[in-house]
Formats: sequence, structure tokens, C-alpha cells
Amino acid sequence: MAGFDDHVRLTETTATAPALATDGAVLHLAWTGTDTRLNTLSSRDGEEFGGKRTWPARSSRQETETTGTGSTSTTTTRIVPLSPALAVSGEDLHLSWTGTDRRLNVWNLARAQEGEQGHEILDETSPHGPALAVRGVETVLAWTGTDRHLNLVTAARGRWGSSWRLDETSDYAPAVGAAGGELALAWTGTDRHINLLWTRDGAWGTPVRLDEKSFDAPALGTVDEALVLAWTGTNRRLNVLTTRPGEARPPAKLEATSPYSPAVCEHDDRLAIAWTGTDGRVNVARLVHQPSA
Repeated sequence: MAGFDDHVRLTETTATAPALATDGAVLHLAWTGTDTRLNTLSSRDGEEFGGKRTWPARSSRQETETTGTGSTSTTTTRIVPLSPALAVSGEDLHLSWTGTDRRLNVWNLARAQEGEQGHEILDETSPHGPALAVRGVETVLAWTGTDRHLNLVTAARGRWGSSWRLDETSDYAPAVGAAGGELALAWTGTDRHINLLWTRDGAWGTPVRLDEKSFDAPALGTVDEALVLAWTGTNRRLNVLTTRPGEARPPAKLEATSPYSPAVCEHDDRLAIAWTGTDGRVNVARLVHQPSA
């Protein structure tokens, strides 16, 4: 099993997966608090985190369950927090989330900190959190629709294009990433198998169904311009796989466990990973040995 270095166990708690992104110099962390409000922290060395901001936005969905029948039936309602997404483009830090009305939001936090609006509410809706990535000048947003189909939309210089609805379906959020000029989309299928879809020269290929399974969404990041796929296994153990189009290698099983999906990105030439521990506390670490690509 691969070990960790610079492991930080924060006092912050959440009941869903965190998000992670870097601009090369600063590592950014986002999570939905137990009050469903969005929060961010940052770190230059991956160890000391500070500058916490609690934003006014909330991300959650309401679930209603009825048990029993007739006069003995009981209806209970619970609030389920949803995971945010982070991506960095130049000096811009983009935060995306699903609002309490299920509409997708994208907010440029760099503009918000300078007093500008930078907040867009899209028409698209989802019962899960979104996924976010940057490729060149494009911002890529992915989500699972209310019909369980996967969807993608891109924005170039702030202008969103037409969304693309895929044939593939999932009961969880997807993951989207960019590596070597190509895009990748990952998701957990309705059979619990993890799937991966690449572009080649800008055109989408054929989905690859992996042997690995999960009960949650996967995560995508990059390291050394290779794609990093991470997920929480059915035994709650974190797994990391570094790959390129046409390659399939055994995953590295990590020491940590989580009830939710992890988040990954490259920081300071090493793979950083964030996850929610079984105690609900947010963890951030970097791998001692990178999984080989």
C-alpha cells in the first residue's frame, strides 16, 4: 500500500467529499459544512492551511422517505449535503456547486474577493454535486442530470456553450479532468463499476469499464501531464490509478479510508489527495511514492 507524507487532519468536518485544486503555488480546498454552507481554505506548502472563508451559498438536497402503510405510515425528511467542485484557470479560482434548488452554480472566487460578482446560475439541474476542470481557456462543467444521464458543457472566456447529454447513466456525480490537452470523464455506473472516457484529438472515444467498483463518485486530477483517477473502494479504502489513453495499470491502494469519494490534484510536483475521514474530519496529504504511469 502507498503511504502518505505531509498528512494534515483538519478540525473542519463535513458529511460529503471535499474538493481540491491548485494554481501551482497555492493549494485550494473546498467543502460543504455540516450547516450546508460552502467553505474554502488554502495552503502554500500543503501542510499549513489558513484564510478560511465561509461563503453564503449552500449546497444540499432534500430527501423524503415514507415507511409503513396507511395510518401507520411515517414520513421523514432529511437534508443531504452535496460536494462542491474547484478548478483553477490562471489567476481565477472557480467554485461550482448544486444549489438547494438543484440548479448548477459557478462562481469565480477571485473576482468575489475583489468585490466583483463573477457568479453564474445555470439553467441545468442535478441531484448531485457537479465536476469542474480547466483545459486551456476552456472551463468544463460535468454533472448527472435528474434523469441520471451524464452531461457536459464548456465555457470559453466566460461564455457557456450548449450542453451535451451522454447516453451513459450514473447514480452519483461524475468526475472531469484534463491532461495533455485531452479531456477525460469518469463515473460510477449503475452496476457500481468505474468507467473512463477520453478524448483523442478532441473527439470522444469509447468508454472503458474498469474492474474496480465503488459506492460513490470517482475523482480525476493530473500529475506530470498524466491522468490520475481516484475512488473509494467498496471496502472504503482509497485507491489511486495513474493512466493515459489506452493504458490500464493496477491501482495503488492507500492506507486511508473514507465513506465518500476523494479529491486529487498535483501540487509542488507531487500528487495531493483530500478525503473525509470516517470521523467526518477533512484530511489532506501527499503521496510518498507516486503511482507509476
